[in-house]
Amino acid sequence: MGYVEHNLTKNETIVKKADKNPVALVWAWFTGILFCWLLFIPLIKAIKATIAYSRVELAVTNKRVVGRYGIVHTESLDLPLNKVQNVNVKQGMGGKIFNYGTVEISSAAGTMMFGYIKKADAFKNMILAQADQFEEDRMKQQANQMAQAMAGALKG
Repeated sequence: MGYVEHNLTKNETIVKKADKNPVALVWAWFTGILFCWLLFIPLIKAIKATIAYSRVELAVTNKRVVGRYGIVHTESLDLPLNKVQNVNVKQGMGGKIFNYGTVEISSAAGTMMFGYIKKADAFKNMILAQADQFEEDRMKQQANQMAQAMAGALKG
């Protein structure tokens, strides 16, 4: 059970959990092994990238976007869907070829970036679609409450 599953609230379900693409680590390990004679710095960077990869979690629920990343300095995201202002995807050449990227989620509090996300554009669209669905459901609920209040006032 990961961070996302551990932090679900009452009546909250995971709509989609982001998959990570391990191909993103190939270049780090290639350069790490090839240039390890340079004081082992590239190899250490490859190990750090692998650990960072294993610590990325991101999911969309029916109520919010939840995520966490980081090794020593961990940052977490717990953002209600109606507070999502923008979602961007950044991809390098390898990301375009192997279909992975960094998902940037912006809110009034700032921007958080989650790397190594497989099919990042599809995940971005999932976040935006779920935010629209959340807003639509909220408006329907408000309309039903108002209709019930008006019906109660007409009876009384």
